[in-house]
Amino acid sequence: MGKANDKKVIREARDLLVVALSNLLESERERRYAYKSKPGPKSRKTFCNSFRLNESTIAWIETGRILGLKFNQLRPYFAALRKKDDTQFLQSFRKVYDGLKEIDTVLTDL
Repeated sequence: MGKANDKKVIREARDLLVVALSNLLESERERRYAYKSKPGPKSRKTFCNSFRLNESTIAWIETGRILGLKFNQLRPYFAALRKKDDTQFLQSFRKVYDGLKEIDTVLTDL
């Protein structure tokens, strides 16, 4: 029983990290892209239209379903969010993304 509980704890920790990361990305978008004439952040739809991004993909990223996407779907979002196409940031995030996706594979092998 202990092994199954350990695996469950690890999966829950991974899920918590994914949700926290997604929340951080959404907060960053809201801080960087606020209206100049009125208080409050621009909506997700306005942000997506400004950068010609797919709104449903951005919703998946910002609502904790980031692992359901392929990494190449994340690159335009990060370029728009950071206002530049930063390859060093993308390489670092790729390591985190791959590690989070690999957890289930590792747990099934144990």
